Amino acid sequence: MEYDELLKASEKLLFSSEFKELEAALEFSEPNIWQILGISRKEILITQFLAWLLDPQSQHSFGSRFLRNLIIEAIKTDKGNQIDVSPVQILVMDLSDTEIKTEYELDKRRCDIVITAKSKGFLCIIENKIGARESKEQTNYYYEHSFQKFPIEEYPKRVYIYLSPDGTPPQSEQFISLPYQAVLNGIRELQIDRRVTETERFLLRQFQESLRRSVAMDQKTRDLAQEIYKAYGPIIDFIYENTEAPDPNATDVNWDGKSWFFNVGDVGATPYSWDDCRKYSFICAGGAKRYRQLIQNFKHGNIIYAYSSGSGYVGIGIVIKPATPFQEATLIDGITKLADLHRAGELQGVYNSSYDNDICDWIVLVEWERSVEKSQAARMKPIVPSTASKIYDHRKPLVDQVRQNLGLEV
Repeated sequence: MEYDELLKASEKLLFSSEFKELEAALEFSEPNIWQILGISRKEILITQFLAWLLDPQSQHSFGSRFLRNLIIEAIKTDKGNQIDVSPVQILVMDLSDTEIKTEYELDKRRCDIVITAKSKGFLCIIENKIGARESKEQTNYYYEHSFQKFPIEEYPKRVYIYLSPDGTPPQSEQFISLPYQAVLNGIRELQIDRRVTETERFLLRQFQESLRRSVAMDQKTRDLAQEIYKAYGPIIDFIYENTEAPDPNATDVNWDGKSWFFNVGDVGATPYSWDDCRKYSFICAGGAKRYRQLIQNFKHGNIIYAYSSGSGYVGIGIVIKPATPFQEATLIDGITKLADLHRAGELQGVYNSSYDNDICDWIVLVEWERSVEKSQAARMKPIVPSTASKIYDHRKPLVDQVRQNLGLEV
């Protein structure tokens, strides 16, 4: 896209009434602590806050209202699989002595939230997914192993919930798919309760606004975003794919044709693992067409400067094999398949091995010149806040500093 063409297309987008409406919809009405701390999509922190809302024993005035509303919403959403307990039973059940536990270990895996009321024979397991995908047989595993820790004789009333931004179906038919809109509805119910204190109301409002913007966009705003993308998709894609564009004030904006910045993820809700990348010599991206296209830019002989969000630069390596779909990817030996290692539980991360090339993860084999644990990372800011970008010549001082900090010659 030529400069004049880009300028006209950008002006058309930025000054459109739809774009201004979306911009206004995404603005926070007040400073938001979740946004300020960069934790709007931190799954583990969102899970902890949800557990606080759900727990009748927590230091708040909500009692069991949020807990009761969320479970009833889930049961009402179910399409017939859940027969252990009815909405009316939950409505009249005394849940004041309910116990809420997070990261609860069921054999070799940990559930996000486990809710028990032993005196009432009630069990609820919630799997919370924000950005990560469900690992293979995850919900089936939780369902099957829940009977070992919580025998059916003691807990005959059981509810299994799979919570996600848009109500993505879980692998297990025993789990009820519940969208985050149900959480927003529950928060709204609490806010109109006169017993809620001003401090609690503030915390609820902050969480609600963060969820609306970063996790559970309301349907009206989602539809508006889709309308904008439908009308201006090419320019939006072009801008996104070129966020690595050089500084216009720089005097030297050439690219050496081989140096790339790449964010390996492995933070918050990201399912990938830098430890896997180090051990098995690869980098990974996927989940959508744009990420597949990004990683397909890496050619044999390219240099990758690997960055881990929240840590810093963790590795420098040479591409030895371009992008391959996860199902087909082999290690450097050309024999061992990553998919086999994944199925055997040898990988720490969660990877999408779908046969759909637009949504599966893609693997690029890299021979690491130097790689370190995240605790030893070169703690410097990323070149750009995107997944990948070319490293232009005017960034050479930064590259040299990264190499020095990782113990390599400049």
